[in-house]
Amino acid sequence: SHSPVRLPPAKSMSMTRAPARYVTATVRWNAPLGADCWLLDLVVPPELAVETVRPGQFVMVKGPWGLHPLLPRPFSVLETSPGRVELLNKVVGRATRQLAALRPGEVVRLLGPLGRPFPAPAADRRDLLVGGGSGIPPLYLHARAAVRAGLGDTVEVIYGGRSAADLVLLSRLRGLEVPVVACTDDGSAGEPGLVTDVLSPRLSGAPAERVLACGPLPMLRAVAALCRERGVKAYLSLETEMACGLGICRGCSVPRPGGGYACACVDGPVFASDEVLP
Repeated sequence: SHSPVRLPPAKSMSMTRAPARYVTATVRWNAPLGADCWLLDLVVPPELAVETVRPGQFVMVKGPWGLHPLLPRPFSVLETSPGRVELLNKVVGRATRQLAALRPGEVVRLLGPLGRPFPAPAADRRDLLVGGGSGIPPLYLHARAAVRAGLGDTVEVIYGGRSAADLVLLSRLRGLEVPVVACTDDGSAGEPGLVTDVLSPRLSGAPAERVLACGPLPMLRAVAALCRERGVKAYLSLETEMACGLGICRGCSVPRPGGGYACACVDGPVFASDEVLP
């Protein structure tokens, strides 16, 4: 028989330990945003500890659909307030389609907050937040945290999509009153081109500069390569399929540069770009 694979721990980064049990949350409202995206607002019990959620952490969501689909789905937390949590749901399959159909008063089951977050905003750091499509929630939460800490001048958001329709949280981001640059592949909103086209001239290579990114894997690879070339520290929130969220099933393993694997749900989902091969 083979010994179980033991994954090495990720580099130290503070995270909150969540209770390993699901709690019941009630749908407050579920609003369409366009581009097959929905904003799901949930009333949650104190056990979820929304006050401890940090940007980049996530929750596992089980809808009221029984055994089909069987597995829960991970969602980065967009925003929290006392007794409430907001999630951005992009419809891509059966589970997300059923979540989009939820009505006020219906219930879901949540586990969290889970995972390793982005590094916190800091007065001596400049953070460039790069989000692609539905990967914007943890970056919005980071920008909001910076504003609430009086550090809004230390962040700038680059928000990209295929077209203007994909920038579903653009007005909400601008409401934070931090610098926001939109870009689209087809030039229908903001600057034409990819997020890396917008990011590149903004990288100074200063030691106090960081890039925090979340989005599709090709985007993350391109951001990581650009930051490596410029000598800038980058942190990536990996969007991977997860079955348990607790590091038990190993279904979300990602390779490390030196060999072996990391579990995205417990060693991440946020990694320094030199820790993994996205």
